Amino acid sequence: MYSHILKSKRFILILLCCAILIFVGVKIFISKKEWMTQKSGFKRTSIHWPKDCDFIAHIPEERNKYPELICADALDQLRAQLPNDCQYNELALGEDDLMSYHLYADFLGYSPIQFFPLSEGKFLGELLCLSAPYNRYNVYFIYDENSIPAKTKILTFQTFDFEEKNGFVHKESFESQSIIRFFKPESKEFISFIKMRGMGDCGTYFRYGLSETEKPILKEVRVKLECDGLYSYSADDIPLQWTEISVEPSFWKRLLW
Repeated sequence: MYSHILKSKRFILILLCCAILIFVGVKIFISKKEWMTQKSGFKRTSIHWPKDCDFIAHIPEERNKYPELICADALDQLRAQLPNDCQYNELALGEDDLMSYHLYADFLGYSPIQFFPLSEGKFLGELLCLSAPYNRYNVYFIYDENSIPAKTKILTFQTFDFEEKNGFVHKESFESQSIIRFFKPESKEFISFIKMRGMGDCGTYFRYGLSETEKPILKEVRVKLECDGLYSYSADDIPLQWTEISVEPSFWKRLLW
């Protein structure tokens, strides 16, 4: 009887010790996480690469005081996530087999990166993917330096291929991270205008917005597959005389199923 009670007390004591260890461990983990991710206090309203987003000489203990370094670290980490079907993978690979922003800039003769302010401490980054004779494609990413380390997220756009076969137009959905031609900061919209030939009389046009959760939302689709010399548009225009395709949710659901 006495030994049974003793064993029970010992068991309770072991459970209590385990609970204390778990509690202490969780507190240490949370403290470490808070130390690793902290508020930056940066209040920048503009970023120009490379001046405001590059590695600079600094005292190691004061690293987190420099937004330039925080930004440079984020862009460095972003390289491994970038799409592989862009010209920088052929023209500007560094020694680590990842694209080098500086080599890319040297080849182009200008900065391949732009930043557009979205809100305090948060920006939209634009990286040139491909510049062709009559089409241009960019990669876009969210850059948030409100915390340290800064956060980045590449935007993915839901889009469609249109092809005419045997008198019927076939549509195929796909996702792309490098389909956008340019961003309109005044309306915070993304424009994809893919010309089938230089005069701009045929191709596809997509217009996207940005949701509150920073996800692209398809707003407008226009298509013209006949390259007949009629209804030509420049890349900055909306091809109003092209066929407009409904973007109602029920329509896209029918396409995707």
